[in-house]
Amino acid sequence: MPEALRQFIETYYIHPITLGTGYNPVNTVTWALVLAAFLFLTLKILKKLDIKIDRRFIAAVSPYIFVGGSLRVMEDAELLATPLSYLLVTPLIFFLIFCCCLAILIFCSKFNRIPHPSHLTTFGLIGMIWLFINLTILLMTEDVMLPWVFIAVLGTSGIFITAIYVIAVKVGIHFLTKELNLAVLTAHLLDAASSFIGIDMLGYTGKHVIEGLIVEYTGTAAGMFPLKLGILIPILYVLDTRFTDDEIELKNLVLLTLIFLGLGPAVRNTLRMMFGV
Repeated sequence: MPEALRQFIETYYIHPITLGTGYNPVNTVTWALVLAAFLFLTLKILKKLDIKIDRRFIAAVSPYIFVGGSLRVMEDAELLATPLSYLLVTPLIFFLIFCCCLAILIFCSKFNRIPHPSHLTTFGLIGMIWLFINLTILLMTEDVMLPWVFIAVLGTSGIFITAIYVIAVKVGIHFLTKELNLAVLTAHLLDAASSFIGIDMLGYTGKHVIEGLIVEYTGTAAGMFPLKLGILIPILYVLDTRFTDDEIELKNLVLLTLIFLGLGPAVRNTLRMMFGV
């Protein structure tokens, strides 16, 4: 039994990280449950720190999403040796960014009595500086091979999100015109666009279970667009209609998580293709 358990853990949890085999149904469900637990833990911690989860907080956290994506590209480019590089592989990098964000936020909260800058402004500024350092390292060590990828990803996702917004305004679907809901859709459409361009045009392979199934049975990653919209739009509707004002912080935390889950991979995919790694 111990040997069987060891093989199970290695096959479904360790090898996807150390060998880069990607996601499988077992670890996908596991990480989803862990993510749910972390959501409630985060909510408790932020309440204890007396930090409201509002648009200002989400804006301050946003640079760290780009930090996570750029760190993944540094691992793709093999700029770090093992075992340190394993920390930059999904899902370990999520826990790394979470712990770093929490530590920086606690540090910055010590300055909450200083009116200018506030602790959230300082927190966001540190994230921007960290991102600048990461991008500088990448630019100094790697060549930008495919700059057109950046425009292609933005353009493709931009067409979709613009069409959704225009239709929502004309038809009167108000929850699809709200800023945070649009931010969620934009993040995941960027992810879908980067997957489509990478897999269909540049020969990359997807590591997510559903993504792999779509490519296997349709021969294209274009199916990521309707899949993401088909899942996210009902979720956003439920969040908009079923959550009360007393649950606004939990709702915003879920929206932030959805943004993170879409934008993080989108940044990683886009930068990776641009640098050709």
